[in-house]
Amino acid sequence: MKIKVEVKDEFSCTLERAFNSAILGDATRFLNGYFLQPPVVGFEDDETWGEPGGVRYPITNGNSFTPKGRLFTDKIIEKQKNKIWKWMIFDFKVPLMFFAEKAIGEWEVTPLLNNKIAVRYCYSYDSKNWFFHLFTIAFVNLQWKGMMKKAIIGIKKQAESNEPFIYNNKK
Repeated sequence: MKIKVEVKDEFSCTLERAFNSAILGDATRFLNGYFLQPPVVGFEDDETWGEPGGVRYPITNGNSFTPKGRLFTDKIIEKQKNKIWKWMIFDFKVPLMFFAEKAIGEWEVTPLLNNKIAVRYCYSYDSKNWFFHLFTIAFVNLQWKGMMKKAIIGIKKQAESNEPFIYNNKK
């Protein structure tokens, strides 16, 4: 059973910067904690990140609800240049995520007029089974959507800046 949540915004930058900001930017600057989720402080084994099949492992210093270390596996499953990224998060290391099997993230950009870019940021969570579906609904709507709303502000700031992204997108 899937639960989907999305946030939308408009960025004032090039299509390429809007496209790359969420995946190739410094996620420690926009995944900086929300309610039960501690900030992501870095990534491990991220040499392949930025291309389909690429993985990375977000790490945290933990808090009362989340142990220190890896949070989950983050894997890119689709890239359509200057259109859409899709990635999957799975293999959750956080005990509080007992109800979720995986989630699919999407970052979609659409050019508008006057150097404006429409951005759609979406996650679809899969419950492990029907019994856990209410936990998934509560988590997605109370925790994850709030984190996404906060994150898109930081992603927009990176996209609209001239700062280089931390992951090189040569391929």
